[in-house]
Parts: sequence; C-alpha cells; structure tokens
Amino acid sequence: MSSRAQKRRVESRNLKRVIGKVREYLKTEKPLGWQQRIQLLLAWGNIGYSASARYLQQVERIFRESEGPIMECGSGATTLLIAILAEKYNRKAWAFEHHAHWANHVNDVLQALELRQVTVNHAPLKSYGEYEWYDVPTGLPNDFGMVICDGPPGTIKGGRYGLFPVMGRHLDPDCRILLDDTHRKKEQELIKRWEGERRLGTHPIGFFGSCTELALMS
Repeated sequence: MSSRAQKRRVESRNLKRVIGKVREYLKTEKPLGWQQRIQLLLAWGNIGYSASARYLQQVERIFRESEGPIMECGSGATTLLIAILAEKYNRKAWAFEHHAHWANHVNDVLQALELRQVTVNHAPLKSYGEYEWYDVPTGLPNDFGMVICDGPPGTIKGGRYGLFPVMGRHLDPDCRILLDDTHRKKEQELIKRWEGERRLGTHPIGFFGSCTELALMS
C-alpha cells in the first residue's frame, strides 16, 4: 500500500470514529460543544477552505430553530454537520456544488459514513444574463426552511446574487438564511441589493460580521 493510500485509510477511520462520537453526543439532545466541532473539523480536513468552529455553531443553531428541508450552496464540513443533524432529526438536505470532483468526493464520504439525508448535486455554473449561478436540478422542494449560502464563489459575475432570483419560489416564508463571508465588501453590497428588491431582516454575526443571518419578512 502506498503512503498516500495508507494516509487516506487512516483519515477515513479517524473520521468514522469522530462521527460515531458526535452521533452519541447528539443523543443527549444538547447542541455540539467546542470540542465536538473542533474534532469534526480536524477529522474532515481541508483546513484553509473549511468552515470555522464558530460558523458550524451558527449552522447548528439555525438548524435547530428552523423546520423543513435544507439547501446548501457549496459543500464541505458544513455538509457533514448538516448530514449528521438531519439523520438525527429526520430532515432532508440538498447541496449544490459546481466542482464535479468535489461533489463526488463529498458524496463518497457521506455514503461511506452511511449518512443518507443529504444529496450533493453537481450543479455547474450557468449564465442567467446579468449574473451567474448554479444550474440547479429539477424536482426540488418548494419549502426550504434553511439555506446555508457559502457559494458560489464571490468572484463570478453577480457573486451569490442568484439565490433569490433562481430559488426564491422554493423558499418557505419562514426560511432562515446564513450567508457567509459578509465581512467582505462584495457580500455587503449583495445584502444591500437584496434588501432593495425584497423585505429582509438581517443580523450580522461573529467577528466583524463574518456571516449574516437573513430572514424573509412579509
């Protein structure tokens, strides 16, 4: 066995061990603590691109405060967390990932861990005229109660603007949205643009407002 294959095997065993501990912890009905979140991030790997422990805390908080199916724009450590929570509380989730290789990888990991509540869809970026966004699959729910918006990349045309124009009709009126990277100028401008088109409640979270919770207002 090559050293690379051996390393992957060890990492896989470690991830399964950590997931087992998280599953056991969730039986207490308590939110995950810092220790569980850090262990989850370290076992997942991909450090430098993964969410922070504080961001995972907000993801879990909104999960527990919301109902219905979940949408994730992008995929990674948050997908793993959502999959564990969705398994525990019998919810379904759909993630959109524009990198085919990464979508396959995340799906393979979820399958190996027997986490079946999340579907990671390869959704290439598509031009919608004035902006680009995911080419989403058909047959999606019309009552998403939670959205984790950490994609697509803010550098594409329109950044993450397409969430509402493309998926607005699929959002429940009580949908809770967690938008990442809102300490950046482009995401701050995006929120102002969305607010100019619909009524939104906004709540910056974390150091320097690194993420923002948004809620639809009637």
